[in-house]
Amino acid sequence: DTCTNASSAAPSIVSVLPANALESLDTYLFFSSNNIIESPTAGFQILSPCTGTAPNFTNTNPLIFGDTFTETSTSPIDPRACGTAAYSNVDPVPDSWFMTTTYKGAFGSDNWLDGWSFFNLPNRPGFVSSTFTCPSAADRDDSVALCGTLSADKMLYRGALYVLTCQVFVPSGITLAIQAGVTIYASPVASGGGGAPALIIEKGGFLLAEGTATSPITFTAFNPTVSSSLSVSTDSTSADTVLETRGKWGGLILLGSAPTNVPTTTQIEGITAKTYGGTNPTESSGSLQYVRVWHGGAVVGANNEINGITFGGVGSGTVVDHCEVAYNVDDGFEFFGGTVNVKYLSVLFVGDDGFDTDQGYIGKGQFLFVIEGLTGDHSMEIDSGVGTNQDVTPRSHPAFYSFTLIGGGTGTGARTGELMHVNDGTGGKFGNGILAYPHLNGLLFEDCGSTLSYTQTLPAASVSISNPGYLYFSANNIIDTATSASQVALHTGTTAACTPADTWTAVMGAPGFAAVATTDLAGGSATFNPLPLASGLACTGTKDAAPNGDPFFSSVSCKGAFGSSTDNWLAGYSWLACSGKMVGSTCTSSAARAALAPPFVTLLPNVALVSSHYSSNTALGANISYILASQVFVQSGVTLTIPAGTTIFALPVPNGVAAPALVVVKGGMLLAAGTASSPITLTTILSESALSGSATAVTDSSSDVFALGARGKWGGLILLGNAPTNMPTTTQIEGITGYTYG
Repeated sequence: DTCTNASSAAPSIVSVLPANALESLDTYLFFSSNNIIESPTAGFQILSPCTGTAPNFTNTNPLIFGDTFTETSTSPIDPRACGTAAYSNVDPVPDSWFMTTTYKGAFGSDNWLDGWSFFNLPNRPGFVSSTFTCPSAADRDDSVALCGTLSADKMLYRGALYVLTCQVFVPSGITLAIQAGVTIYASPVASGGGGAPALIIEKGGFLLAEGTATSPITFTAFNPTVSSSLSVSTDSTSADTVLETRGKWGGLILLGSAPTNVPTTTQIEGITAKTYGGTNPTESSGSLQYVRVWHGGAVVGANNEINGITFGGVGSGTVVDHCEVAYNVDDGFEFFGGTVNVKYLSVLFVGDDGFDTDQGYIGKGQFLFVIEGLTGDHSMEIDSGVGTNQDVTPRSHPAFYSFTLIGGGTGTGARTGELMHVNDGTGGKFGNGILAYPHLNGLLFEDCGSTLSYTQTLPAASVSISNPGYLYFSANNIIDTATSASQVALHTGTTAACTPADTWTAVMGAPGFAAVATTDLAGGSATFNPLPLASGLACTGTKDAAPNGDPFFSSVSCKGAFGSSTDNWLAGYSWLACSGKMVGSTCTSSAARAALAPPFVTLLPNVALVSSHYSSNTALGANISYILASQVFVQSGVTLTIPAGTTIFALPVPNGVAAPALVVVKGGMLLAAGTASSPITLTTILSESALSGSATAVTDSSSDVFALGARGKWGGLILLGNAPTNMPTTTQIEGITGYTYG
């Protein structure tokens, strides 16, 4: 700004450090072009009376993870950068006073603040584990399999191909960080034959998944577009759900230490031996921002499926916004107790409920969108009690404002569930909502609590929300049903405690969607637009203020999930936008669209795992895609028969684990009789587009290093017999440990 003073000439602005740097300090201003400035609104400006050329800089994201750096941060932070630009083109130091570094910025791998900083004080968020390290450059190449329990902090970052081959657990004290733009593809079957592949953040574990609208983080299936005609039951009281493109893997589960109304020894739904809940309502399990979970919900037992995203006892310190679940077998988002608050969530075409709250969940939500499709049961299932005790405490009290719930309508094939099912003595408060296209009822009450109150007048903030609690439903909510009598109803046999709700009212009439046709209800369309018209009922009618002035809730000009007639927060990353199933899509980035075309071969609707050991004669079935996830051994005296036309696809494996291979040991037999028109093929599951990589290898000690390219994606086929060789019969075969031949 000020380039001159009374005693000296103006210094030169330079981008190359002068050779005589120490002798002419008053003659130049040096700013290295290697310095990183992330996304400035403008470059350097030369203001009068200064003259000269503005210095260059590196405009890139240094990839600093952790929550925002504010006095109100609730999630642990990490000031260390993991981007390539932070570790390349590092300037040499100008003199010996400075320590030489291999990184830009104040931190390399050592967070020297941890232990004594302001952020370490009580009631402050603290830092991500000090053992957190950036991945090596080699991790960027080829596919990386994820399986088992993490023993150290781990980073997943954009550029690598990640494959979830079994259930991955992040235990207490461990952090998993995922860069914006990463897509994780889940195998349809688990290596080792365990439960459906899923990501589970255990109590005390931490997930940093912070995507953006143009670089969302996505969990999806290998073969999302292959449809199945099989049916499953998602709960004991509902009709079966046809899988179609659902249920191809597990889901995302976060477990925390916030209060619930069940014992802390309770195991989470869908996973064995993992508990949740505690006494810390403000605990943090990390952050989920712009995270998409598609085509999950694999069945793990009778009426036991994994939800898209499950929160078990997760606390209010966890950051959750702009997340989506699409085409899940079971619920979209389910909250088992806890206090986590959420904003900008969408649920598309799931097989059961869009949002399910239970077991004493006391949290807030705003801008919630559900389109059930023809298979969904309820847009919202609001529960609390356990068994026959509808008044157990803490009582659930979700505060959900600004929501749009679109059902399957009354056409052929739509399920009969109401849009909101209020059950098991739950409390809560609901305002600025739109309920449209129900099969029959908008709101149905069942098994009401005997000690809480049911009201359409919002109680004061001083009134207990949990013990005994209340349920408030604003009369300003829109319920677009055929008759006013079907807006709110009581379930047959419902107790007298529900009677007050039978007199409730809501605004009746079309909410004024920009463009929603009955033909859109099954899967959207190029003309589908669920935003409200500025002239419609949702925008012109009376809006609810934030409940009791709570600053969590943003002000809105329209009811429903979209706060105004122009606020299409789904446009850049939602499945609807990226698949061309809604108006106004801005989903054009490669990161947002990558999950629509997974880099894997197309599998058949029926998929099975090749067993790791065959101890009895086995014949593989026809018309099945088989997954080879480990080394498979056909034992002595056993015959494995593979029918003509069968293809066996090998998964990538974690580093340090033996590559998948099919091994027929001495005395075993393989009958693989293909034909010219129906050959038997063993190959990688990767598609042609994903085969090339820059990893290198040496095939023997006298050879040069060469690039693997499309080679080395799995092991191979090994047959061991008893015919003579010129080696001892104790010689072990190359590539496999412990197996001899000859």
